[in-house]
Amino acid sequence: MSVKKLPDHQLIERFRKRKDKDALATLFLRYMELVYGVCLKYLGQPEAAQDAVMDIYELINRKLPNHKVDNFSGWLYMVSKNHCLQQLRKKSKQTILSLDDMFMQNGQEMHQEDETFELILPDDPDDQLHDCIDQLAEHQQTCIRLFYFDKLSYADIAERTAMSLDQVRSHIQNGRRNLKKCIQAKRSFDPGANI
Repeated sequence: MSVKKLPDHQLIERFRKRKDKDALATLFLRYMELVYGVCLKYLGQPEAAQDAVMDIYELINRKLPNHKVDNFSGWLYMVSKNHCLQQLRKKSKQTILSLDDMFMQNGQEMHQEDETFELILPDDPDDQLHDCIDQLAEHQQTCIRLFYFDKLSYADIAERTAMSLDQVRSHIQNGRRNLKKCIQAKRSFDPGANI
């Protein structure tokens, strides 16, 4: 029987026992509209909802093997809702993430230009930082988001993305440098911005 015709519980078993990614993808695609609808309802913006859908796929990839799930659509709804609420909580607070943590964690010396650079996440989701992150190269975007927003370590990012530690380090370093340039450029064009 084709994987696409299998019932939910059999797809879950295939994924758990064989790490069958096709089974997981088939399962997720069945309910992707549900997930997108939940994300759009809570996050309010199509782009944010689309990003959340991809995040939730990664979440269930990690969570499903460790949970007994009898009603997949109900479980997926709750995972989606909780993920969106978590995103909203993060955005409701102004968070300043210092780069010091990264260098302390990796025992590296800090470059002089890094000492004053922090990622500042205002309440407004359309702020300069998010605009600039969207302009980064794909690997830089991925590494910056996983490191600063999801608080993953270099090792976790390397495992999740199949990159080497050196590649992760390089993408974060270059991403930070490009973010700094982008934000400074935006501020220089905005006479009302604080420099």
